[in-house]
Amino acid sequence: MSSLPRRIAAVTLTAAALLGAAGAATSASAATVQYFRGGGPNPSAAVNRALSAAYAAGYTADQCNSEVDLVVPGYWRVVVTCVR
Repeated sequence: MSSLPRRIAAVTLTAAALLGAAGAATSASAATVQYFRGGGPNPSAAVNRALSAAYAAGYTADQCNSEVDLVVPGYWRVVVTCVR
């Protein structure tokens, strides 16, 4: 299985788990899920770019989860999933 389908499956499962947890915590409010992407020459730079966008959108570190993937040697991509 290539990296993209595995990443899509992981993000889908993570979002489903987060939505399930949010639904169990409160039935009166709906959860909002947003995805932020970042890239860079190393994992730290990629995560920092994606988290900066998430923080600018009003999310906190406790509301977000990240998945880092090496795209090609020397370039990393991260998907940050945030639930409010």
